[in-house]
Amino acid sequence: MSIKNVIIQLAGKIPFGIRDSIRKIPVLKQLQLFLLRKWVNKESFVATISGGPAKGLQFPVQMPDDKLMWIGTFELEYAKQLQQAIKKNWVCYDIGGYKGYYAGIMALNGASAVFVFEPMPANIERIKKLISLNNNLPITLKEYAISDAPGKAVFKIMPEATMGKLEHSTFQSAEAPLQEVEVECMSLDQLIKDGMPEPDFIKIDVEGAEEFVLKGSTELMQRKKPVLMIEVHSPEIGKRCYAILKKYYNNITVAETGKSPEMGTPEICHYIVSD
Repeated sequence: MSIKNVIIQLAGKIPFGIRDSIRKIPVLKQLQLFLLRKWVNKESFVATISGGPAKGLQFPVQMPDDKLMWIGTFELEYAKQLQQAIKKNWVCYDIGGYKGYYAGIMALNGASAVFVFEPMPANIERIKKLISLNNNLPITLKEYAISDAPGKAVFKIMPEATMGKLEHSTFQSAEAPLQEVEVECMSLDQLIKDGMPEPDFIKIDVEGAEEFVLKGSTELMQRKKPVLMIEVHSPEIGKRCYAILKKYYNNITVAETGKSPEMGTPEICHYIVSD
């Protein structure tokens, strides 16, 4: 067995409760960095996530970017909230699917169907790989962006790896994109009119375009009121989202503060929304 494979196996045996704290212990942190950089850095491999909300998910790892997903500690508090929110047999939408990690958590925790929406080519390939590795999970990829109306739009691929946004997003508006591509957009209201099952739960992470997802979902929110978890990318965007949401929902809470958005929010935060 190669040293790389030994390291991968050992990483899966570290008790989950201390994985996130190892990087705070000087000697262990340095040892971990040395081993990973020497034998695993820039490597690609498939790992079974061995702890946390995504435990059991077969995940295509690309080091070093996916280290925290590999060990199950990626955005851990948010992932735990997501895991706890999902109810058995729910239909879930993952809007802004990134690499499919959160779609995997939804599917592992009882969802009857998970539709993951992602327009960025690099992320699409990662999600396809994840689906092929986990063909027992009810995950379906939809290769388009969700916005306020159907049609074509410019999608900006940003300097940070596998990060992108629709052109009308105001998040990081001064940052020049690496590339621009044309993508297909759909609204949730139109998708449901076209026959997609109504969601019980929606996760939204669309790099500043969250208000446009909501504007294209007003009929759904009025009729079905799915539970929402929304990553909000600035206080200004949050105010616009809150103005839309409060027309349809009674409970809108900032996950990081436990309070209403009206009481103030961090620069980037998560709204938890329910009827």
